[in-house]
Amino acid sequence: MQRGERLFSGTESLSAQIQGQGMPLPGEATRCENCHSDAPVRISFETAAPVLDAQALLTKRSRRNGPLSHYDEKTFCTLLRTGVDPALIQIQRIMPRYEIDDAQCAALFAYLTGR
Repeated sequence: MQRGERLFSGTESLSAQIQGQGMPLPGEATRCENCHSDAPVRISFETAAPVLDAQALLTKRSRRNGPLSHYDEKTFCTLLRTGVDPALIQIQRIMPRYEIDDAQCAALFAYLTGR
């Protein structure tokens, strides 16, 4: 299993918290696959997140009628750390903000995009 896959599945844990709460989340709540896989394990009925794959991340899209944008490794890592997407739009608070280092983030992005 590659590192990116371990990070996505949660077998290699990441520290994270919900913005504004100041408390670390338990490891089982920080797994990307909880919300972003083909068949996510829904934490709640309010959880709705896109499947993360190369098409979703690399295709230019408009969010909320904003400019076209797509993810690269840098903007993906910024989103995970700060909650700000490539179009400079703040994502929902329910998405955890991760304490992820550059190597972890590069591995996760490579896994998701097949690069």
